[in-house]
Amino acid sequence: MTTPARERTRHEIVRQAMGLFQERGFGAVSLQDIATAAGCSKATVLYHFAGKTAVLAAVLEPAAADLARVVATARDMSRDAAQEFAITEFIEMAVRYRGVMDVVQEVIPVIYEIPEIAQLVADGIQLQRLLAGSDDPLELGLAGFALSGLMGECRHPGEHTEAELRRLGDVGLRRLLRPS
Repeated sequence: MTTPARERTRHEIVRQAMGLFQERGFGAVSLQDIATAAGCSKATVLYHFAGKTAVLAAVLEPAAADLARVVATARDMSRDAAQEFAITEFIEMAVRYRGVMDVVQEVIPVIYEIPEIAQLVADGIQLQRLLAGSDDPLELGLAGFALSGLMGECRHPGEHTEAELRRLGDVGLRRLLRPS
């Protein structure tokens, strides 16, 4: 079965945007840069997306969907089980979406100003609460620190293997969030 041309074009725009966002940073990439990399016109990019932040939302969509699934699944768990589940799932997501983590880290200063990813932001806040395992401000702060730390470690491809990142995430998050 073949993929319709419009769908292939949209996919290529997202693929090229992801590479450019990682390479240059979201702020340094224009719609024209994305169009040129995807082999189409800026008008074609705008046919598929309402603007650069809509392209960003499409780049983040697979990770956002997984995060939404984690948050929804954890709602029906006890606090301890939800925390354990969130730790395990976040480690896997951080490794699976290494490039996305890089892009997210760069847009964090303006993330609340991007309405296209409002649900991702809300789910990220909920993930922080799940990781904290309590409503204690110190625990919430540690969870935020742990989130940022693991995301930061995922930013640099080639520095760590996937196995090393999993081990680092597992040991680090558990020491911070589930001390014995």
